[in-house]
Formats: sequence, C-alpha cells, structure tokens
Amino acid sequence: MRERKRRETRAAIERAAISLVDELGYDNVTVAMISERAVVSQGTFFNYFPTKDAAIVGLGLVDLDAEAVHAAYDRIEGTPYHATLALFLKVVRDLDWTSEIAAMRARLVAQTPALMKLFLDGTFGFVSEFRGILTTYLEQHPERRTCPDELAPSEEAGLVVAEALEAAKFALARATADPDASLPEAAEVEAVVRRIVG
Repeated sequence: MRERKRRETRAAIERAAISLVDELGYDNVTVAMISERAVVSQGTFFNYFPTKDAAIVGLGLVDLDAEAVHAAYDRIEGTPYHATLALFLKVVRDLDWTSEIAAMRARLVAQTPALMKLFLDGTFGFVSEFRGILTTYLEQHPERRTCPDELAPSEEAGLVVAEALEAAKFALARATADPDASLPEAAEVEAVVRRIVG
C-alpha cells in the first residue's frame, strides 16, 4: 500500500512538471507551481526529486552492481568500447518507455533542445560510477585492454566511457526525436562513429 502511494505521488509530480513546462515553457515553471499542481507540499516534492529538472526529465536512477557489470564484460565480445556502448544502450532499453509519463516526457524533450540535453545527462547519471567499475575490470583483466602500453587502466576507462557515453546519447537523442524509431544496436552506432572519426 505504502509503495503504491509513493509511486502515485512520484507520478503526480512528474505529470505536473511535464505538463506545466509544456504549457508555460521551462523558464516559467517553479517547484512551487509543480507542487501546487501535484497537490503536494514543496517538502514532499524534494523528498522525491532533488530539482525541478529531475522531475521534468527524469532521474536516470540506475543501481549498478559491479559484479554484474564485470560479468557482462566477460560475456560481451569485442573491445571495452563496444561492450560499454552495448551496456549503456541496454540501460536505456531497460528504462520505462511505455508509460503515459514516459510518452509525455519524450514528446516534450523532442520539442525542446535545452530539455533534450538535460534528459540525456539525467539518463546517464550513473556514468561516474560506471567509470570506476570499468577501471577495476581493466585492472583485473589486462588482456581486455586495448592500450595497455599507452594508458593507465583509469585513463583507458575514462576514454572508453566518455566516447561510449556520447555515442549512446546520440542514439538516444535520435530515438527520442522520432517516435517511430527504435534504439539502434551498439554495432550500428559504432559503424556511424567509425565513419565520422575514420
């Protein structure tokens, strides 16, 4: 019962935030307005979301399990870059894309470039933690490294994660902008990146 009430309150706040921004524009919406529309106090708002932006574009909450990520790297063939991109795209696929709120959010961010950036950044809020997990993996599996002579494991992990992040953001932005498009596979995104960078 309590969990259902929490889900309903969260949904009411998100629905209020998205609909207000759609009606009034991002700069004209305040936490007080969102709280009033959702019929919650501002204190309750902040129990669910740290900022107005988080309520509008979503939190991107991902619970990373280092062992599960390491096991995924063991399963996925190819370079650490390919594996990281595949894992990032899996995280995106696992997000809620079917609810009313998800549809409202996708439509809003597709129409508003500034919100698209916030949405992409919010979706991939787990990246800093992921970089640490990949660093540990590369330290434990030097045979998977692509630049062991040039880079420390942390440097390699940083570059891999940064590049995979931008490629995944590109894929998500394309899929969000076109409601009929689906999120591409890692190999498709990699092929585009290879054509760009040579």
